[in-house]
Amino acid sequence: MGCGSEWSDDGLLTACPNAHAPALLRTVYETAHFQPDPDAEGIARYRNWLPVRSGGLPACPRTAVLQSAALCEALQAPNLWLAFNGFWPQRGALLPTGTFKDLESAAVLARFPATNRTLVAASAGNTAAALARAASDAGVRALIVVPESALSKLRFTRPLDSCVRVLCVPGDASYDDAIACAKSIASANQGYIFEGGAANVARRDGIGTTMLAAAEQLGRLPAYFAAAIGSGAGAIAAHEAALRLRQDGRFGDVLPKLLLVQNAPSAPVYESWKRRSHTLISYGDRPEALRARVRSLSASVLSTQTPPYAIRGGLYDVLTESRGDVCVADNAAAAAARALFEHLEGVTLEPAAAVALAGLQGALDRGEIPRSETIVLHVTGGGAAPDRTYAPDVVEAAA
Repeated sequence: MGCGSEWSDDGLLTACPNAHAPALLRTVYETAHFQPDPDAEGIARYRNWLPVRSGGLPACPRTAVLQSAALCEALQAPNLWLAFNGFWPQRGALLPTGTFKDLESAAVLARFPATNRTLVAASAGNTAAALARAASDAGVRALIVVPESALSKLRFTRPLDSCVRVLCVPGDASYDDAIACAKSIASANQGYIFEGGAANVARRDGIGTTMLAAAEQLGRLPAYFAAAIGSGAGAIAAHEAALRLRQDGRFGDVLPKLLLVQNAPSAPVYESWKRRSHTLISYGDRPEALRARVRSLSASVLSTQTPPYAIRGGLYDVLTESRGDVCVADNAAAAAARALFEHLEGVTLEPAAAVALAGLQGALDRGEIPRSETIVLHVTGGGAAPDRTYAPDVVEAAA
């Protein structure tokens, strides 16, 4: 996105090697037309727009796109649709670990080349669970780095294969500390490859299938796409998928306006966007206050302070191009939204999904989004996943 250079994908490239300001890579596929495979299961239906190597795509269900009549009535939004990435079998949602990170993980492993090297990834919890499960099933060597606070989320229906290791950064370590640790391990050891986070095109295109599933169900692009953000990879992915669908020509000419929701009080993207700043606000002079702020979030997976905001092709650019906006939802609003959904549908939302619903509800109440518009709310996790009783062996990181 910075210089226009193109490469054939080697499965590993996550940054442009040319000298210029930071910019994201973006995939270019052989076909510009949206061609779901009617004979394929899960996200393999969209394999023409996924960076799949010869090893194929790990089995993974796709996003369930549905309406909740009760929620539409409660929010007075008759054209609200849920892109539900969770485990809700009664409505067709079957993601094994109950969050959209299963989509990411399948695509990341499909792109990663078959070598003796180890994939290193950092997570605040959900990515760790999804990638560990998928890598274990596929026999791919992986090292998952998490802060100690995320260990409680790592439970599985069966023991992990020995090819997957979990490394814990102890104490009050944050998601950003886990990222720094993972990058350090990969940079110091040639046998380890850092997965890349939001810079990995496979991660974004895997999540982008959420927009593809929504457009396929609706027959057009929605007017609004609402989602909670931490790193913002999902928001960038949704926008990139919408660009491809617009280029196809059959799904409308107007890009969905992104409504991105952060969990207050930790909202660096919100604060930066409201100032229309091209650079991300920094809290570097208040590290202890920042850690306290991050620890207070109900949705810890949204806590990163280093999202790809200013980078070319990043959050500032996709918000600008989509004519989108950013809002916040505090813990109380998220708890109320979670309780509302459980009351209406009998299903529990993951904390990040509750933040997204609360943010959308607030935007509707303030008149920032017309209630009659076609809205897709990305439910990034929820439902009741199968009993997970197996905890992985964990190695503690050295200081």
